[in-house]
Amino acid sequence: MASENQVEHNRGKKDSRQQLAALREKWPLAFPINEQDVRPLASNVAREITAAMGWSHGYTLGVLSSWKLASVYCQAVLGREHRIALDGSLAEPVEPDAKALAAKRLDSLAARKAAKEVKQTAKVVAADVVKKAPAPPPPMQSPRGTPEELRARVRASLLRRSASRT
Repeated sequence: MASENQVEHNRGKKDSRQQLAALREKWPLAFPINEQDVRPLASNVAREITAAMGWSHGYTLGVLSSWKLASVYCQAVLGREHRIALDGSLAEPVEPDAKALAAKRLDSLAARKAAKEVKQTAKVVAADVVKKAPAPPPPMQSPRGTPEELRARVRASLLRRSASRT
């Protein structure tokens, strides 16, 4: 059975999209809308958010996990030297381990995207193979001769039949 903390964490992950809007409203500098404004958060922000929002610590970590695992946040970790507090002030420097984890996450996201594109391409190719109709049957051979010759043959046949009846 999952622990209470894990249940709260999962619930926070599920609600993260809605709760991120609340975090942006309360701390717009820490949770900006524009990608170029994203900065790595200080390590103690989870405790501050828990206290300010009245959430459980597990729920807060779940909400923050989707923010911190996003590619834009990972790029900010790689591209910035300092973390920021909730009010936007500079905090501690970004650790090399954090940069390594961010790089690993970006590699993982890129690999997932590439695999998805390969899978999509395979589906398109498979659909093209299925869509191709079978080759039409060869055209039926028409009797040889020009239309006048064919008419003459039919007339001769009809004349033979009428002559044989009498």
